[in-house]
Amino acid sequence: MLFCLQLKQNYMKKLLFYLVAIMLFAACAPKSNINGSITDAEGKTIYLEHTALTATTLLDSAKLDAKGTFKFTTETPQYPDFYRIRLNNQFVVFALDSATKNINITASAKDLNNATIEGSETSVEIQRLRNSNFELQHAAIDGDTAKVTKMLTSHKRLAQEIVLANPRSAAAYYAINQTINGAYYMTPYNKEDLPFWNAVATAWDLHYPEYERAIELKQNVLLAISQQRNSQLSAQQLVENISEEGFIEISLPNRIGETTKLSDYVGKIVLIDFSAYAMEQAAAHTLFLRELYASYNELGLEIFQVSLDADKLLWLEQTRNTPWICVRDEASVQSTLLATYNISELPTFFLMDKEGNIIGRYNHENVEKEINRLTK
Repeated sequence: MLFCLQLKQNYMKKLLFYLVAIMLFAACAPKSNINGSITDAEGKTIYLEHTALTATTLLDSAKLDAKGTFKFTTETPQYPDFYRIRLNNQFVVFALDSATKNINITASAKDLNNATIEGSETSVEIQRLRNSNFELQHAAIDGDTAKVTKMLTSHKRLAQEIVLANPRSAAAYYAINQTINGAYYMTPYNKEDLPFWNAVATAWDLHYPEYERAIELKQNVLLAISQQRNSQLSAQQLVENISEEGFIEISLPNRIGETTKLSDYVGKIVLIDFSAYAMEQAAAHTLFLRELYASYNELGLEIFQVSLDADKLLWLEQTRNTPWICVRDEASVQSTLLATYNISELPTFFLMDKEGNIIGRYNHENVEKEINRLTK
């Protein structure tokens, strides 16, 4: 009995020791404070969220008083990472790292896009990118292609300046990974963008080699470099690979996983579109396809879009309301279709007539003229 009592006492001592150790560790863990005020939002609840690489996690919440003040405290991340204050469907995005102890955010609930951020220069740069992105998205919705192109150039210049200033920063990471209507406007698969991706990937690999964001950056850049080095089949090889029906069969899964074949659409005029929603001009390209589909679908045109996106979730999100045929090759830039169809850049169009013959390769400038001729 005495022996059992001693065992129980020893167990309780060890348990108490571990609990104290855990409490001390938690108390010593570095913290970051997020303070501020949001006017015009009395009685509303704001949320502090952590936006990790694969998921967004709710960390805390606060109900705003008449002054709109709030204060959150969270553990400082080991590596630079992204967080946001959410009010309804509006966000203020900011970054935390080991050097960031206090961030102050002031804004009006009427427009969180114009929030003022203090205490983190990186977060200020992120806010500049978001404001520019917001204006660009509105231009894309309006359908003004010329304006979108001009604003995209300016937006990309801002992103490049941020990368060159400090490729190690969270702002640089955010700059190259930012999307416009879900489509990446800078991609390592574009030879002009690759040096900026490479700069960020190299800096993050050097300073944070075990961080999942750094690992993904490195993989994306290496994949893009590999694509540039891949040899393509010549035009003569393409001709030799064409089937008796006049085209090279494409058989890939659609959004719900069903195998969809190009041959299923013999008898229609088919625009075969090789593209990716991660490419630089994805927003403008999608707008172009929507205009073609709206104008010519009732005249017999079908669009067979072959996506080479490595990110399946991005592809699913972007094609959720797409009216045309969408398939995806999970091999991405390693797809054999790139060689088979002799594709060296995205997007690339081919047109197939009703008899199943590939009648040519086209681009944005000349494809509509040929579609118009075929549908008359």
